[in-house]
Amino acid sequence: MWSIKKGLFSAARAILVALPLAGTLYQTLSVRSESGRFPPPCRLINVARPGEPERRLHLVCLGAGEPTVIFEANGFGGALSASVARQEVSLHTRVCSYDRMGMGWSDRGPASITAGLLADDLERLTMQAELRPPFILVPASIGGLPAELFARRHPEQVVGMVFVDAANSALHERFAPYVTRMEVEGACLLKGAAQLGVVRLMDPFHLRKDPSDDAALSMSRLYRVEPMSTLCGIARGLQTTTQEFSAAPPLAPDVPLIVLVHEKFEGFVPPGLAALGVLDAEQQMVKREWLMLQQRFAQRSSRGKWRVVPGSDHLMGSSHPHAVSSAVFEVLAEVQTAR
Repeated sequence: MWSIKKGLFSAARAILVALPLAGTLYQTLSVRSESGRFPPPCRLINVARPGEPERRLHLVCLGAGEPTVIFEANGFGGALSASVARQEVSLHTRVCSYDRMGMGWSDRGPASITAGLLADDLERLTMQAELRPPFILVPASIGGLPAELFARRHPEQVVGMVFVDAANSALHERFAPYVTRMEVEGACLLKGAAQLGVVRLMDPFHLRKDPSDDAALSMSRLYRVEPMSTLCGIARGLQTTTQEFSAAPPLAPDVPLIVLVHEKFEGFVPPGLAALGVLDAEQQMVKREWLMLQQRFAQRSSRGKWRVVPGSDHLMGSSHPHAVSSAVFEVLAEVQTAR
């Protein structure tokens, strides 16, 4: 009997050792294959400061003209997001977009990531890539935090903004205090899950249902360790982000600003995680106050406007691209008339 129990224990231990090794191998081989299949489509710009190790951001630019419109992607988006809206706007002026640190083809950032650090990256990117101001910023979702901070730190460079159901300091001030340490560390567990290939197996974005090359490309960029590490870093940097906003100058009181707001409260969490009820309590709290806080943010500029986009969800850059490009054209016309 003892020998049977000992054999079962040894087998269980071997399985526990083999599964993580198999998952890590699966993840490593998948990433290696995808990297060869999907190389960076555009430029990699070094944004490290003198004396720091090289750290590159992936930059995509289309069209020509002034002012330059810079799209700042949603949380898991990147340089290739909102492609239809970017193409439409690029017919009238220059349009640039980029992958934030750890996203897309950009290099990984530090363990703690704040909106100020991301705004610094945008500043360095525009300098190193020789993107001359003035800029119109078009952030989506969490991209609104670094975009707003950049605009407040560099008002002379930003002549207009379109917030695409984007986060802002009003929302951050209201909800950041409710994020617990347990929730932060829970977000950081995804980094280990990605390393072991679990995120790839779970397929939280349901990308395997789509056989297209675009879905395969998205999988190659999303189901890596780097994006999950970035999510963890942003969660860890929330409190410092609060301090950065407190220390920043106010938004320019007359900057042209359009705030687009969703009609349907969907798209905040990847579908695979939403089905598990992730962040249900937090989402209900956000749902109740999102519109009011978006209106409050729009009122910070005397030229601020807000509107609900009919039929839209949180990711309206994908679901309602023409509403996004129309708002950009509106701000662009206002800026060009003023100039």
